[in-house]
Amino acid sequence: MVSQSQLDYLDDVAQDAWHGKYERVGVLSSGERRYVALASGRMRELCPGDSIPYAMSSLDAEWVAHMAEKWKNWGQPKS
Repeated sequence: MVSQSQLDYLDDVAQDAWHGKYERVGVLSSGERRYVALASGRMRELCPGDSIPYAMSSLDAEWVAHMAEKWKNWGQPKS
């Protein structure tokens, strides 16, 4: 089970990634990186070898539900 503070941290990293700032991604686990990539719309940049369905299926359902709620109103990054 993941803690709310961990998801909050990943959301902060994803927000940076959405803005094109990837410095905080390097220390993440593969699952955390996939969460950040999916949430931020940066799959191509952060997980170029993973498909979206693969990345989604690798995450815990709790993470996916949180991501859907938190990020549903964010669009794709502009650059």
